[in-house]
Amino acid sequence: MGVDNTAFFGTKVSHYPPCPHPEKVNALRAHTDAGGVVLLFQDDEVKGLQMLKDRVWTDVQPLKNAIVINTGDQIEVLSNGKYKNILHRVVPQTDGQRRSIASFYNPSLKATIQPAPQLLDAEVENKVRDVPKYPICVRRLYVYLH
Repeated sequence: MGVDNTAFFGTKVSHYPPCPHPEKVNALRAHTDAGGVVLLFQDDEVKGLQMLKDRVWTDVQPLKNAIVINTGDQIEVLSNGKYKNILHRVVPQTDGQRRSIASFYNPSLKATIQPAPQLLDAEVENKVRDVPKYPICVRRLYVYLH
């Protein structure tokens, strides 16, 4: 993790073995990513990643040589809600082993996270000045449990 005022980059490697009773297990609970941006290299063949779209869990189809990009909570705040974080989860599968590699980039642990003033400027889109939808907060230490 970043020290003092430095941003940091991290990687999480996950392995999900086949599950004979997927109805009894949550592989990875539904969540949004707390940080900035996550690049996800998911399995080319075995599905399991789902995202919530229009209140329905939707499979993210595995594509060969594709990278899934998730915007995290902090991008939603910085963009004042213009870019939304993505609620997602992993559901267990009976057929095949799923592997994924998530690489994330996060701001400094001491960064102040707030809507970017430039995005609140009335001249940005020739409209009435937008108001911040999120409070100013100092980034907290996030502990990633594996």
